[in-house]
Amino acid sequence: MTFAIIIGITLIFIPNVNEYIITSYSWICNFILELNEIQLGSHYYPAWIFLVISIFIFISIVILYIIFRKSTVTDVTTYTEDFIYGATWKWKWEKNKITEIQCYCPNCNTILVYDDTSSNTRYTDVNKTDFICESCKSQLITSIHGGNKNYAFNAVKREIERRIRIEEYKTSISK
Repeated sequence: MTFAIIIGITLIFIPNVNEYIITSYSWICNFILELNEIQLGSHYYPAWIFLVISIFIFISIVILYIIFRKSTVTDVTTYTEDFIYGATWKWKWEKNKITEIQCYCPNCNTILVYDDTSSNTRYTDVNKTDFICESCKSQLITSIHGGNKNYAFNAVKREIERRIRIEEYKTSISK
């Protein structure tokens, strides 16, 4: 009883649902009538062929729907490059994890070398990793403060994950 009331209220307040239900119901009824007519009428082919073809068409429609639905959703694994901390970073995805992360010069696209010697000494208060371009006359491109090379790469990974979480990465993909 309550199910009928819910459907009635839904049909009153959402007129498009009413149209969809009526259209779907008429399609299903016509399909059943056509199957019945095929089985009872005289025809050249056996009825099981029509049944197999109908099942094949149904499965094809479901597969096309799934493919269309997946293609409309932006896949995170297409996000493989961004400008972070003053340098271009590129990476790959393996099982939804960031791997092979690498830092590139924004000017000449050369892989940057790192210098984290300041984080290995006890005589300084500054823990940082510098990223230097050897092609641009050993120019300092960027520095990531807080620790050694591992800390810097993990800081970039955390930034990438943050951009994915707040869906900021979609603007980088569209560029």
